[in-house]
Amino acid sequence: MEDHRPIALYMESDVGLFIYLAALTEMKIPLLLISARLGPPSVAHLLRETGASFILVTKRTKFMIQQSALGGVGMTEVLHWQEFLHETIPDGGLDVDGKSFQHTTKALLTVPSIVEDLLSLPDDEKIVAVNSLKALAFVAVGGGALRPDLGTHLVENKIRLVNHYGVTEIGAIAPIFHPGPDYDHHYLRLREDLGLHLQPLKGSERFKLIGYPVGWHKPFEVQDELERNQDNPSRIEVRIIGRMDDVIVLKSGEKVMPRLVETSLTADPEIQTAVCVGSGAFEILVIVEPSSSVQVKDFKRHVWDLVKSLNETLDQHARISSINAIIVKPPSKSIPRSDKGSVMRREVADLFREEIEAAYAELDNEVTAGDTITDTSDIVTSVQKMVRAVATNLFSESHLDVGKEDDLFERGMDSLQCVRLARLLNSALSEKHASREANSRQLITKEFVYANPSIRRLAQAVIQLLSEQGEKTGGNTESGDTPGSDPRLRNIRALLGDCVRDIRAQTIPGSPKTTFTVAITGATGNLGANVVAQLASNPLVKKTICLVREGNGGQGTPEQRVRTALGAAGLSLSSQQWDKVEFEQCDPGQWATGTNCFQDTKSSFSRIADQVSHIIHLAWPMDFHRTLESFRPQLRATQGLIRLARAARLRGAGAATARVRLIFASSIAVVRGYSDAQGSVYGRSATGAVPEMGFHDPRIATPMGYAEAKWVCEQMLAQVSQELRDEVEPVVVRIGQLSGPESGEGVWKTAEHIPALVKASQMVGGLPALDGTASWLPVDRAAKSLTEIALHAADVPLFLHLENPVRQPLADICAFFAAELGLPTKTIPFEKWMQHARYREGFGCIRNFAK
Repeated sequence: MEDHRPIALYMESDVGLFIYLAALTEMKIPLLLISARLGPPSVAHLLRETGASFILVTKRTKFMIQQSALGGVGMTEVLHWQEFLHETIPDGGLDVDGKSFQHTTKALLTVPSIVEDLLSLPDDEKIVAVNSLKALAFVAVGGGALRPDLGTHLVENKIRLVNHYGVTEIGAIAPIFHPGPDYDHHYLRLREDLGLHLQPLKGSERFKLIGYPVGWHKPFEVQDELERNQDNPSRIEVRIIGRMDDVIVLKSGEKVMPRLVETSLTADPEIQTAVCVGSGAFEILVIVEPSSSVQVKDFKRHVWDLVKSLNETLDQHARISSINAIIVKPPSKSIPRSDKGSVMRREVADLFREEIEAAYAELDNEVTAGDTITDTSDIVTSVQKMVRAVATNLFSESHLDVGKEDDLFERGMDSLQCVRLARLLNSALSEKHASREANSRQLITKEFVYANPSIRRLAQAVIQLLSEQGEKTGGNTESGDTPGSDPRLRNIRALLGDCVRDIRAQTIPGSPKTTFTVAITGATGNLGANVVAQLASNPLVKKTICLVREGNGGQGTPEQRVRTALGAAGLSLSSQQWDKVEFEQCDPGQWATGTNCFQDTKSSFSRIADQVSHIIHLAWPMDFHRTLESFRPQLRATQGLIRLARAARLRGAGAATARVRLIFASSIAVVRGYSDAQGSVYGRSATGAVPEMGFHDPRIATPMGYAEAKWVCEQMLAQVSQELRDEVEPVVVRIGQLSGPESGEGVWKTAEHIPALVKASQMVGGLPALDGTASWLPVDRAAKSLTEIALHAADVPLFLHLENPVRQPLADICAFFAAELGLPTKTIPFEKWMQHARYREGFGCIRNFAK
């Protein structure tokens, strides 16, 4: 080089720094090393004062330069330099051509971006490059995922491709070898000299990799979800499905693994890159980068055709709902990548925030032609069509057809379908009231659907909206309210009245039995699975009957679902213990009214009533978005179990001997509003704790449907205790915060608040400052306690609290978390922490925690 001006290196701590440093020093070129920690004014000053000819950057710092330095103070003075950043920030990492390989080259170890560059060369140079690669003993590609179509192209051209991979803590976990005909390049062949082993993921056919870094005194878990190659059992070969911590957590708390969508789309030759975003939203979007110049509309239609086929393989909440959920990368922006070529998802979300917000706004405002409300005399049919349009899975089988009174969420509607239904309703109202379009778009929200969770209730609410009064009240269909009354309290009390109306119905007695048989709901949940394991191992219990509601398509039989739940909870039963467990597919809510279940001696109701002596009711959806009205199916289920207990007392296992004990799993959320002022009404506790008693004022419950519905059930059972005490012994157990198990390898669900908070803290880089104390109870201990309460020989009080008696300061717990996770011990003020966490994965659950 003739130019003696220095070359600037703007890099973080990176091995590339030493490579360039050594090469440029050997060429006797003056160097200017600029720390990436310097701010834009300092960088501008150094470049200007030293007269650097150009600047070399890594891919990560390229993004920092473009987004910070070029727009920073002082940099405008150097923008006129023709050499500045001119052809010095290669998109693919290195400048390669088909003549790069000399005859002495035996093999190539490279990264995906280099392969992409080679296969993107002009045809004549590409042929030379491919022929050069074909002559090598092997080509090992690592440091990131190689696009599937490129890997296929290499193998089809007889190039011996090796899939390679390394982990910072362990090193290279795949060997370098000459691949034979038995090797599939889609899989990594694991080294056998490092003590690596695969550990199955609970409830899944996939694995995680466990290794032992040098100098460590404990194993290290690689955060990749792996699938083993079943076609080559003689070797340990795995395919990376995605990172277990690389998930998009929606606002509803549901999780999306983006890699399947991204990998499937990038397999198309017209798509260079695909990145899913949507953390904290109700649905995901996908940003796509075309491989070449395209017409945006045509390209979006092409991508949408691919997405529609791909959606069939995805969970409902993980699907891309509309062509408007596809964002085509504008030419003026580049997708941020790491030095290894991996997409930096959080940086993508920040860089494309404007496009993302515009896409969500378009989704909220899009009008779908067809299912519009034009005839107010048949709105029920219109709403039914809309529900069918957005939730076809609810109508996939004839026996799953949704009735006009059925709760949509109980029948399987998820949060994304709820959002889509709200959009359709808004579109219809916008067309009906075109002159008031701006206002009508604000009337229907997802919360509106949650508050009116059946077809008929939605239709009634929409009719109300079509009137002037309805538009002012936001669709409230209640009338005749007492002036000054609290609608929330009125609705709770009215629902309680509905629930106790039929509990006095007479049952038909049968022949007495004296066996010890326990019926349990919620056996497919974490707590329920642990209770089933406790009952199956208890010698006093002859039989456990799992009452399992019909699941959505593909969930398996009741037995399969219960067995899967126990496996996910780290529980295993012997064959003799499984022989004591039976499975009954039924809906206890159908037993709440009518007499058919009593008269049909072959019904599931009669079979269970003839045997059961105890009932443990645990089934309850953990959904904080749903309103009280949406929990009617759970209230009916509790009514049905009360009727089952009465029938069992008169005709079954409890006849002529004892009352049937009915355990209801309530929540501490029911008594969150307890205070000293209320204590003067209900009776103060000497210890200051909430007393184990009933509370007749609904204001004591947390103002959300989950807690309010539990309060209604508590009051229903209190009335049963008074009026039917000779037949049923209800026991309400208010359960505190459950954690993972104390023993075994079970799980603490990551969708719950505390695991979500810990995950968000890892991403924020610190834990929040939390006041007060915590009382967490391991789920296996809670299950043991519930079993002991259920089978206790003497009478049991109507109300009990189940929590850890030893409370721990949250500050101490956070300090422990910080030490285990390697985070700073100094906590972050909660409001500031929330600001940092707001755009991180997991905020959907954290939002509920904050409330």
